[in-house]
Amino acid sequence: MRKDWIRTEEEKQSRQLIKLTKEQKKINIPPNAQQSLVTFPIVLRRRKRLIKKSTRQEFVTNPIYDITFCGVNHILHDDDRILLNNINNAYQLIVPKTGPSYINKYTSLTPLSQFLNDESVMHESLINFFKCIPEFKQLDKNDQVILIKSNLINIIHLHHLIMRNFQDCPNIGNHMSKWINEDFHNRMSRTHRYLFRFMNYPLLLKLTLIIFIFSINLSASSDINQFYKYNNSRILFEYQNYYINILWRYLNCLFDEKEAIQSIQIIVTQILRYQLLMVTMKNSVQQSSDCDQFHSLMKSIFGLS
Repeated sequence: MRKDWIRTEEEKQSRQLIKLTKEQKKINIPPNAQQSLVTFPIVLRRRKRLIKKSTRQEFVTNPIYDITFCGVNHILHDDDRILLNNINNAYQLIVPKTGPSYINKYTSLTPLSQFLNDESVMHESLINFFKCIPEFKQLDKNDQVILIKSNLINIIHLHHLIMRNFQDCPNIGNHMSKWINEDFHNRMSRTHRYLFRFMNYPLLLKLTLIIFIFSINLSASSDINQFYKYNNSRILFEYQNYYINILWRYLNCLFDEKEAIQSIQIIVTQILRYQLLMVTMKNSVQQSSDCDQFHSLMKSIFGLS
């Protein structure tokens, strides 16, 4: 009896993977593996069709992505490069061409409400970027709103960093020290600087934005009377894991494995620091005497409506 007749599917796949690994070592990396991302045109990704399995749960008829063998050097496949190129192009088309110049016009009398109302433009541009992501677009509208309402406040700073080309805003310190306190501004600046190491790779932060907009763990409300119920939390985990894998493969193309791991640690740590800082800011905003003058979007993000 032949051994392959009695092997399980898992054993067959494992042996096939080992065989592919040996073959990969014998051949050179194909020339297009090192091709720049910008050489690929914008390609619309096929929208995955969702079918309701029950009134409470949905499943995807096809896998969100096929797990393919990337080789010992973690080379990006063409599909990965097309996806990254689409993300980059979508961001450049949607977001403003310049950073928040309105801060330069502030005086010592400018209130916090004016700053938050001006900030609504940056928040709206980031929301429009997420609407270009196919996985986000096909989510239930209720889940889209909850993700934006609960996660945007913790990741908007990455958006600011990209827009400012990883430069500190020189005029914000005095204003933020007055609106909240000096320690808040200093901690925020230190957190920004940890991410300056990625100034030559802004696409990393664009991917990070997508990963964390699908986050449920960061969505826990500090208000015990407020809780969020997602219609399909399972699909959020799947989408997030999908983009985490894309980020990991991209990191391994840029850095060696040790530095890739360190980059992941830095990104996650700074997001958690932003979360703590925004708890402080949220408390200050909610205690503001002119909170009724805030833009409706900012009221929602800061839990005022």
